[in-house]
Amino acid sequence: MVKQLKNGLGSVFSPWRNVFNHSCGSLPRRYELDWLRVLAFGLLIFYHTGMLYSQSWGFHFKSQYLSSGVENAMLLLSPWRMGLIWFISGVALRFIAARLSFWDFLVSRSILILLPLLVGIWFVVPVQLYAQMSQESGLTLNYWQFYQAFFDLSHPIFKNYSAGIWPHVDVNHLWYLRSLWQFTLLLVLILPLLHLSKVQALITYLCEQPLLIIFIVLLLPLCALKLSWPSDTFRYPMGALFLLYGYLLAWQPVFYSQLQRCWRVLLGLFIVGYLLVVAGYHIIWQNPVSSQWHVTSMDMLYTTQRLLGVVLMLALAQRFLNRNHPILSKLNGAVFPFYILHQSVIIALAFWFTPMQLGVIIEPLAIISLTFMICWFFYEVISGFDVLCPLFGIKPSGQYSRKLRFYARLIGFGIISPLMLVLLI
Repeated sequence: MVKQLKNGLGSVFSPWRNVFNHSCGSLPRRYELDWLRVLAFGLLIFYHTGMLYSQSWGFHFKSQYLSSGVENAMLLLSPWRMGLIWFISGVALRFIAARLSFWDFLVSRSILILLPLLVGIWFVVPVQLYAQMSQESGLTLNYWQFYQAFFDLSHPIFKNYSAGIWPHVDVNHLWYLRSLWQFTLLLVLILPLLHLSKVQALITYLCEQPLLIIFIVLLLPLCALKLSWPSDTFRYPMGALFLLYGYLLAWQPVFYSQLQRCWRVLLGLFIVGYLLVVAGYHIIWQNPVSSQWHVTSMDMLYTTQRLLGVVLMLALAQRFLNRNHPILSKLNGAVFPFYILHQSVIIALAFWFTPMQLGVIIEPLAIISLTFMICWFFYEVISGFDVLCPLFGIKPSGQYSRKLRFYARLIGFGIISPLMLVLLI
C-alpha cells in the first residue's frame, strides 16, 4: 500500500521533478545581473527619499519641503524600477530551479523570502506607521508606548489603520517579498508547461527575430493588462508578468546579444520616451479635465517606457557590467538587508529631522547619506552572527552539518507557517 501511494505521488509530481535540478553542466554566473540587482535596489533609497518631497504622490510620511519638480526626476525611474527587479527575480528563479530539487526549491525559497518578511513587518515596518500616525492624527505616544500597543491587534488607536496582513500589521514597502513568494508558487504550478519542448522552441525562435519584434511581443501583454486592470493594483500582475519574462528569457543568449548591439538606439528612445512621459504627466495626468482618450494614450506611453527602461538597463549591463569584481559578492549579500531596512530608516530620519528645519538641500542629502551608512552598519553587524543572518536574507558564513541544517530549516518553516497560511487564504 505504501509503495503504491509512493508510486502514485511520484507520478503526480514527475512533471515537476523533470524541471528541477536538471541543469546541463556548470551554469555561468551572470555578473551583469548581479550588478543590476545591486543598482536596482540601491536606487530604491533615492526613490523613496524622493517620495518624502513629492507634492502629488502619497507616502507614509511627508517632509515640510514639498515640490512637484522632484516628480520630474522620479519619473526617470518610476516606470521601470520594479519591472527590472521582477525581471531579475525571474532570471534568478530559473538558475535556482536548475540546481535544486522540487522540495528543496519550495522550502528554501519560502524560508528565504518569508522569514525576513515576518521579521520586517513586526520589527522594521512599525516605525513607518508611528511616523505616519504622528503626522496624520497627532499621535501623542512615544515610540515605546506605541510599539507595545502595536502587538495588541485590537487596540483602539489603530481603528483608522486596520488594513494589513493582520489588523494594522502591514507589509508597506515589503510588499515585493509577499508577492515574490506568491508569484513563485504560481510559477511553480505552470513550470511543466513552460518547459515543454514546443514552448522552449517558440521562445528561442522569438529571440532570433529582430529586437523590434521581440519588444512588441513583450509589450502587448503589458498593454492588455494596463487596459483591463485597475490602476491601484496594476503593480501585481505587472510584476508577475516581468517575473515570467525573466524566467523565460534567462537562458537566451541571442536576446542579450541583440540588446548589447542596440544599446545606443535603446538609450536614445528611452530619453525621448522620458521627455514625453514628463510632458504627458503634467499636461494629461495632472489635468483633471483630460479626456479618457488622452489618459489612455498616456497610459500606453508609460507602459511602453516601462518595458523600454527594463530592456535598456539589461542592454547597458551587458555592455558595461558583464564582469566580476571582488566587492560584488559582498554588495550582493547586502541587498536583502538594505531592502528590508531602507524605507523605515528613511522615514525615521525624516521624522527626526523635521523639527530641525535643515532646509531643502541639507535634509535630503543627510537622509540619503545616513540611510546608506545605517543600513551598511546593520548589515555588518547582522552578517557577523550566523543566527541572525536568515532573519534578513543573508547567507550564513559558517559551515554546518547536514543534520543541523535540516533542523534549522524545520524551525524556520515552523516559524513562517502562520504567515504562509495568511498569504494563501
